[in-house]
Amino acid sequence: MTNNALANKEIEPYSQETCQKIYESIGTFVLLADTEWKKEKEKKAMFYSTAASNYATIYETVCSK
Repeated sequence: MTNNALANKEIEPYSQETCQKIYESIGTFVLLADTEWKKEKEKKAMFYSTAASNYATIYETVCSK
């Protein structure tokens, strides 16, 4: 069962400062994922890669308008 209460609600863009911090976090998580991948620590690499992907989705949703 899904909750559609906020489905039609307009999402307000984040401030430029907040968006910049999110953008920087994406780069940090990608760097950490690459570092862990090179150490052959696949679980940690996947964790950081997923975090980067999630932050990128957030950035795209609330910052790239």
